[in-house]
Amino acid sequence: MQFIEVTGLAGVRSAVIRFTRPGTGLSFLLFPMIHIGEPAFYQEVADRLRRCDLVLAEGVGRETRSPGAEALVASYEQLEHSERLGLVVQDIDYRALGVPVVCPDMSGGEFESGFRRLPLRERLLIATLMPAMTAGMRMFGTRRYLARHMATEDLMSDTEQSLADSMPGLDDLVMRRRDRLLVRALTRFDEAYTSRTGPFTVAVVYGAEHMRAASEALVGLGYHAADAEWLTVFLVDPDQRSG
Repeated sequence: MQFIEVTGLAGVRSAVIRFTRPGTGLSFLLFPMIHIGEPAFYQEVADRLRRCDLVLAEGVGRETRSPGAEALVASYEQLEHSERLGLVVQDIDYRALGVPVVCPDMSGGEFESGFRRLPLRERLLIATLMPAMTAGMRMFGTRRYLARHMATEDLMSDTEQSLADSMPGLDDLVMRRRDRLLVRALTRFDEAYTSRTGPFTVAVVYGAEHMRAASEALVGLGYHAADAEWLTVFLVDPDQRSG
């Protein structure tokens, strides 16, 4: 199952996947997110979220800031100012959706505590490599380069596995621990809403790599992927829209 697809380097697409289970009106609509893309992508996601009944959204430190988390997201936030890329950082205003929003993610304090316990080697790598990579992307990066590194499926690629192996502490903090919180929330809402007689849609808005854990958890609860629809995150050549 693909969550993010690179379409022959023509662009990057995100698969919005609905999971349903026979005998219940409850369904889960997964929105695999890329945190930098075209404004039209985020607008389309927001429009679809307004038609859902409840939104589960990621957001480390939504109430209390975490310097560690901010250091990790600074890379793509700085890319927003690249005229060459012409992309924006994810900017969905959840308060304006008119739909209840629940954030089962880590608090800023929890993330910061975990970040400070990372091995010194990993923190040094983050402090040195990420600014260098961001500077290089701002100076020389293209949409085509970004697209080459964004395909996300339900199985880890060799590159993703290599990165996880090289920084196991960061992988556990950013992915595994947050995956467990998401799975716990999905299970809780399944138990709470499964007895409803009418239709009820829970949207799950998380980074694409977290969708592996979400889909596995839903399958374990008896759900299956009923349908999917592709949304364009960005095109390699923006002029393709008029072609």
